[in-house]
Amino acid sequence: MIALDLVYNPVSGSFSPAHLEKLVSALEAEGFAVSPMPTTAEGAQLSGKADLICVHGGDGTLRDVVRTLGEDAGAVPLCVAPSGTINLVARELDYSRKPARFARALRQAWDRGAKSWVEAPLYRLGDMPIVSCLSIGPDSHAVARVSAKLKKRIGRYAYVVAMMQQMREWPRAPMQVRGITTSGEDFACEAEAVIVSNAALYAGPFRLSPEAALHADSVELITVGEGTRLRIMALSFAAMLGLPVERFAKATVRSCKRVEFDRCVTPVQVDGDHMPDCAYAIAPSGLSLRYVV
Repeated sequence: MIALDLVYNPVSGSFSPAHLEKLVSALEAEGFAVSPMPTTAEGAQLSGKADLICVHGGDGTLRDVVRTLGEDAGAVPLCVAPSGTINLVARELDYSRKPARFARALRQAWDRGAKSWVEAPLYRLGDMPIVSCLSIGPDSHAVARVSAKLKKRIGRYAYVVAMMQQMREWPRAPMQVRGITTSGEDFACEAEAVIVSNAALYAGPFRLSPEAALHADSVELITVGEGTRLRIMALSFAAMLGLPVERFAKATVRSCKRVEFDRCVTPVQVDGDHMPDCAYAIAPSGLSLRYVV
């Protein structure tokens, strides 16, 4: 039997006890010995004995698991059974929401062995893992306004409501950003909106940079010098229509190995969650997560 910790977030956007039950049954039918592990206010809990950790939740729950693993992140392979609000990692890796199909594909991937799995170099903001994305600016201010109750009721549309509310009090706080690109070049710029993608997708099925991917040993840095309402709306529409954000929103896109900010700007959005505190630098951790696909 393959020991599997099934970490689930009972307050995630689309969590269903009935769906969890079906998922456990489907995994057990494929030969996994399942240990359900609910998250708590303190974060993810793990048995310490699992051959495989399955995250039944969104990107925030996945981040909590990686944070709990600490320096052991990458030692235990991961997979994601989608249940959260956005699920950028699960979308990119094409994990099914249907329990039987998910469990069958997972067992087949496990049997193929580690050579077929996806290795994702892990980047951190200070000691905070970034499994999919980060933003600072109007977007992160909107995430900070999201109502947990509304998110539970309407899922991702709670972010739309928060952004509409944000339109009345539009924040514009310039920050100095500097770093090192993947080609080894130093850069520095001023920006009022920053997005960092550690995965291919952002805010759903939208791609801001063609270079963004979980397997890439870099992060994609998208900066907008003037974060006006019109400029951020242009960025959003360009993303939705698959148009170049550099041209239509006057954004700058860089592939980076390191990104630093001149101050601890807040609020910060990491993997869809509001982070009240942050560090100054995004850098590689030296670890790689392994996703069983």
